[in-house]
Amino acid sequence: MNYLLFLSILNLILLSRLRLISRDEGIKKTDLWVITVIPLLVLPFLGLNLGWILLAIYLLSYPVLMMFLEKQKARINRNRMVMMLLHLIAVGVLCSPIFELSVNEFTGTLLAGIHGIFFPEMMISKITIGNIQLSIFGFLMVLNEANIILRFLLKLVGLKSLGKTKEVDEQEYNTGRVIGMLERIFVFLFVLMNQYAAIGFILAAKGVTRFKDFESRTFAEYVLIGTLFSALLALGIAFLVKVALQL
Repeated sequence: MNYLLFLSILNLILLSRLRLISRDEGIKKTDLWVITVIPLLVLPFLGLNLGWILLAIYLLSYPVLMMFLEKQKARINRNRMVMMLLHLIAVGVLCSPIFELSVNEFTGTLLAGIHGIFFPEMMISKITIGNIQLSIFGFLMVLNEANIILRFLLKLVGLKSLGKTKEVDEQEYNTGRVIGMLERIFVFLFVLMNQYAAIGFILAAKGVTRFKDFESRTFAEYVLIGTLFSALLALGIAFLVKVALQL
């Protein structure tokens, strides 16, 4: 498999899916344009063959399926997870030796020019580029995809979201979302830097800021379970990326 292309295409898809962060009730038609266009940016850099045609068809068609699944609001997080799994499988197959998907001459010339201008005294290998792509992949996964998995898991264990209710207003809900994102990002980075003790500091800091809110047992249990699930997902993704970087 061409892992560099695999990661490049997936990273563009993940980048487009960041649009889902604030779309708890489903995407809008304007979001669909962003989700469609960003992954298509990879096509001008690939050689024209059967794999290119199939990839173009897939990137143009999957947003239609996604729009349909987004209408099922009761299962929205499950459907988003299914779409991500579909991306992993479809892009993996298209980047396999079967379809011989590869970059074109323009891409090689462009990369050589960038290397000559910005890094003239450095040797940038495919391994280095692959490691950068892998790190970006992990970062995008903890930024948004981990949140989708988290919401699905919380619903699976029977915990109803406290977002935008009488107990938690919209501003506090959005603040909690940002805190959760930052928490996963820091956990991810600290694992890659082998700074495991700092992870405990981040989790403790979150507990201190929420101390007064813990007077409500329902709220305290929800935040505690959500924090543990969130940290566990970030740790899992970080460890997988770290192992892959060491291969």
